[in-house]
Amino acid sequence: MATFNGNTIAESMAAMKLSDPEPNSERSVKDLLQKSQDLMTELEQFKALLKERRQDKTVELRHFSTNLQSEIKSLTKLANLDPEDEKVAHTVSSSNFPFYSAVWNTAKGCKGITALRKRFFWTTGQKLLKSKRGDLSAQRNIKSVEVDVVAGEDFEWVKVNTITARRMIFDLAKAGWAEDDSTDDEGEDFARLDSDDESEGLLKQAKLLVEASKLARTKYRYPSVRMVLPRLTKDCPKQVASVLQGIRALGVTVQLFEDIPRSLEISTVLQRMVVDPFEKFSETLNVDCTMIFAFISDLSHGQVESKDWHHRFLIKQMEMESEDKLLPSIVWPACGARKLICTREAVARAQEIIDTIGTDTERKRMELIFGFNHESTRDQLAEEFQKLSEYSIPLEWQLPIAIVDSVFLYGWASGLTTISSNRVVAKEIEATIEANRGSMDVQGPYIWLSPMARSLVGKEKQRRGVKE
Repeated sequence: MATFNGNTIAESMAAMKLSDPEPNSERSVKDLLQKSQDLMTELEQFKALLKERRQDKTVELRHFSTNLQSEIKSLTKLANLDPEDEKVAHTVSSSNFPFYSAVWNTAKGCKGITALRKRFFWTTGQKLLKSKRGDLSAQRNIKSVEVDVVAGEDFEWVKVNTITARRMIFDLAKAGWAEDDSTDDEGEDFARLDSDDESEGLLKQAKLLVEASKLARTKYRYPSVRMVLPRLTKDCPKQVASVLQGIRALGVTVQLFEDIPRSLEISTVLQRMVVDPFEKFSETLNVDCTMIFAFISDLSHGQVESKDWHHRFLIKQMEMESEDKLLPSIVWPACGARKLICTREAVARAQEIIDTIGTDTERKRMELIFGFNHESTRDQLAEEFQKLSEYSIPLEWQLPIAIVDSVFLYGWASGLTTISSNRVVAKEIEATIEANRGSMDVQGPYIWLSPMARSLVGKEKQRRGVKE
């Protein structure tokens, strides 16, 4: 049975004196300040690229950035003081920079980052709760866990912990747990390690991460969980190794000092740190009715003069287009040089709406993107289409869109990416599949949702022959 063994603890503590792979004793305030500023410079480069890719509003960096700024501010105040001063020495020994550095180095090894230091909240057995940091922290029966790096487009959660083996052994001793040779009953050992009285031990962190991840299923998958422990080595004491074994048994990937790549140059990893929303697209894209409207609407091709009979939704889309330019900045990059197809049902429905309310230019664009009434090459169609747009038509945009003999279901059955702006239908499909799946491995259709939709400008009711 696991017991409190003072001699075992003392021996293990003594063995830890030289085992920390990243000791802090040689640090100075100026050294910490310089490294913190260097980290902030790299973070700002990341932010700049996110802004360039229009992802700055969707990637959560504020908490990490604010923490780092506070650290720099504190170190700046102390930089010119006597390094032997007790306050300075305490700041050096208790600096959070090693943790921030470990988080950032881990992030630089990740792909498609969506958040740094994001806290998730939930109640037992329920879905994750949407909340701003701190809103739910004080409420009873609310669990939470902080994920240091959310990557892989939300499918990888990484927890970084800079605890040392020496500290872990001290905490185990404090909890009244030690391992001797009298038992093989590790289940009881782990139960004691996970006592409710212990707040943030590694094993408890891991259990919370796994519990939260099981409530975070999205796009038919659960996020994987990884723990990065840069100050623990593979030759750690058996007490520490037992804890790590318990964490791995939960399905968590554990990375120790030897498993972690050295700090990477930001210039070599910056591009992959940003989410590539089109990386998993199929070579052929399935276009739904909403995207037909995005291609042909007058709103998508330049400034449209607002009329007093325009619905407020149209006015809003006009305002958004002046800032965001849907086709050049979002939809055409998504299409790239991929072949485009559309089901006959979607084309028929779009044509019915266009015949009812479409303007002459919207009808003309409809003819061109599908090659109706035209025996033209791709270049000829693009040339005619260019006359109807204020924007430059991409050379790689594949025209005409091919018509094939249920849009979403066709894409699913064919293994194709469907591009759409119909968020409601996409969510309903996902919810229906999740509610009726036979196994966790069932994958629904891969649907890329445009962040903006487009309506046809349409014609005034009297001009369409509608009587009041």
